[in-house]
Amino acid sequence: MATTSVNDIILEGPDQYHSWFSSTKGSVPEDLWEHFDPELETSTEFARPEPVTFSIVKEGATSLQQLTSADKTLFTQLRTIYNADLAQYQRFLSEQAKLRKLITSTVSEAKRSQLRPDKSVREWIKSLQASTKPTDTQMQDKVRARHRVMMGAKYVEWPTSGPDKWVTEWQKLMDDCERWCPPLHQLWASDFNLVWGEVPGAQRLCDRLVEAMTKKEFREWDINRASMELKQAWDQKTIRNGMRVAGRGRITKAAFAIEPRFDGIKASEDLIDKPQAPPSDSRKRPATESRQKYSNKRTRLNPCWGCEGNHSPYTCTLIKDSNPRKFKISEKSKNKFEEKMKDKDFAGKIRKIREAEEIRKELGKPNVD
Repeated sequence: MATTSVNDIILEGPDQYHSWFSSTKGSVPEDLWEHFDPELETSTEFARPEPVTFSIVKEGATSLQQLTSADKTLFTQLRTIYNADLAQYQRFLSEQAKLRKLITSTVSEAKRSQLRPDKSVREWIKSLQASTKPTDTQMQDKVRARHRVMMGAKYVEWPTSGPDKWVTEWQKLMDDCERWCPPLHQLWASDFNLVWGEVPGAQRLCDRLVEAMTKKEFREWDINRASMELKQAWDQKTIRNGMRVAGRGRITKAAFAIEPRFDGIKASEDLIDKPQAPPSDSRKRPATESRQKYSNKRTRLNPCWGCEGNHSPYTCTLIKDSNPRKFKISEKSKNKFEEKMKDKDFAGKIRKIREAEEIRKELGKPNVD
């Protein structure tokens, strides 16, 4: 069975047709594509060249000795042409075999029934085109839908992983817009500013792009250059963030104007601090009263939101990923925590709390377990 490369486009429906067709066409040498092109009205079959024999040059001749000097010259010329045609024909057969293998490996299982062994490669592509190729109206609707999705949100600060993913999708969208919705291309190009206009470091770039559009100076400014400069602005920000402030040997707590907060809770703040209860007038023994207070306090605590155990979330060994006192953790709590970690939002909150714990350790605060 033919293997599929990681970069191959799998033809499953109209969404992949144009990319698949372009990739398939690009895999064939240009001078041979006419023999596979499904859009040509008349097919140009590549026939095997006829061998050159002595009888073609001179009727009845069966050997070179039976040819005159002029016949020998003509025979040599025809033989040279035949060898060239035969080499081209063999090259065609080789490319045809490669193309059969490529098409077989880049169509979905549902469409492989259209690839009948007794049909030519051109007939294969023509059959796939008839069942899959979308109309121009369908493509316009799809491009507009993608544009609406991309315009559904804006950035007010740099995304954590940078703008590369957004820029890649935007350039693909604008390329498709230029192909399928040309009148909208210039209008959509200005939407770049709606997404990035409020991001520090990208504001100046957006202002220059607006100025170029206002003055209709598009020779130097286009979406590709804007995307490139957006990436450069991100690179500059990353470089500056990695630089140490001159004159400071190390970061101290004073470097933070405001103590980091996660979901509204300080890194050093107990998540469930309760006011202390007034002293008891009970005549019970001190040890008994102490145990009773501890038992009552545990009873009053809300279940830990991390593992649903009856303890403080801030002292939860599973949340902090630290258990220096070797507390025994029940299998039920472990299972609850692992199940919740499958949720991206929950896992992100846990990651932030653990980062806060690491910051507190670096700042020299005591670690209360």
